Amino acid sequence: MEKVWQDKLQDGEQAPIRERLWTLDFFLICLSTFASFLAFHSLHPTLPIYIEKYGGTTQMAGLAMTSITLAAILVRPLTGWALDRYGRRSILLGGLFLFLIPMVLYIRLVPVVMLIILRFFQGLGWGIGNTAAGTVAADIVPRKRMGEGMGYFGLTLSISMAFSPALALWLIEQYSFRELFITCAFFAAAALILALFIQYPRFEKQLVSPKFEFLEKRALHPSLVVLFVIFSYVSLVIFLPLYTLEQGMKTAGVFFTSFALTTIFSLPLSGIIVDRAGKRGYDFTVLTGTLAAAAAMPIVAQATAWPHLLLGGVCYGIGFGFVQPTMLALCIRNLPPENKGAANATFWTAVDAGAAAGSLFWGFVAAGLGYRAMFNLNALPPLIALALYFAWKERVPHNGK
Repeated sequence: MEKVWQDKLQDGEQAPIRERLWTLDFFLICLSTFASFLAFHSLHPTLPIYIEKYGGTTQMAGLAMTSITLAAILVRPLTGWALDRYGRRSILLGGLFLFLIPMVLYIRLVPVVMLIILRFFQGLGWGIGNTAAGTVAADIVPRKRMGEGMGYFGLTLSISMAFSPALALWLIEQYSFRELFITCAFFAAAALILALFIQYPRFEKQLVSPKFEFLEKRALHPSLVVLFVIFSYVSLVIFLPLYTLEQGMKTAGVFFTSFALTTIFSLPLSGIIVDRAGKRGYDFTVLTGTLAAAAAMPIVAQATAWPHLLLGGVCYGIGFGFVQPTMLALCIRNLPPENKGAANATFWTAVDAGAAAGSLFWGFVAAGLGYRAMFNLNALPPLIALALYFAWKERVPHNGK
């Protein structure tokens, strides 16, 4: 079902906006997105093991990871335009369905080459569904509580990152890959079913259809800021487990646990700050977040025991939790509904591009200079993000004090 959202686009006036945040629709889109994230993140640490077990190479494992990211990057801009042109419901449901189908096929334990091909098609579904979900969330959240709402929405990412890798590894250790894929297919199906019950806003028909643009220019600045943060963060996801083993520690789990728990608190807190303090709130969260992320890197680089990982995880959890939802809120806060799809596509394309470029670039740096030097150098991207924000902040539309 759909409900009418009356927007008077001719004179810029908008219908009254509900101030209540935790509506049934917002709860459903958060729960649906969380389920899809659980399925998505469960495969990151396990597919390389699957590929190696079934005769693939390390290069094939990397290709499986790259293919889904590349597909998402390719499809997001078109998805943003389609969301603004045709509405949210059919795009979101179609993306989630396309994401589900390869997951079901994985249950048959397909050959490695077929898995890589399916990953590309799954990446198309992921790019469509993830972009659409963020747009639906932005539609539902009251504009005056956009920072807080997108902070809570961002918890779907953080909590899934905290628990899904451990769950996935436990499943293949205690059972088999078939049970893992069944579980992931269940999560993907749950995401689709939950999305069916959302009442989607629909907009008055526009006289002029939205023009297709590869990027939403008004979302470009905050998207570039988050790109540099993700460019730094991906080095931790990929190389920190290897570095901790090199340093004589058993696991990097302390870092990722402390990171996840910290983001659970910092994500909604950052949103409350920007909603209540306005422009000063944005400046404070970006300054605090980028400096915390930069500080985490030399701490991790010197890690020889678990307290270093604990402190590094807390610092980076503050950094990620403060910057990511703040930049997403800036992308969409003052845009009319017919531009939010393109803005979400721009933001998440930047996230994907930062992850893809970072994984490639830092791999070469680690191979040439070693992990310690690589992590020390990783303090630079958050500082670049900080410089970009304050160099361009006068162009950023703030709604507040």
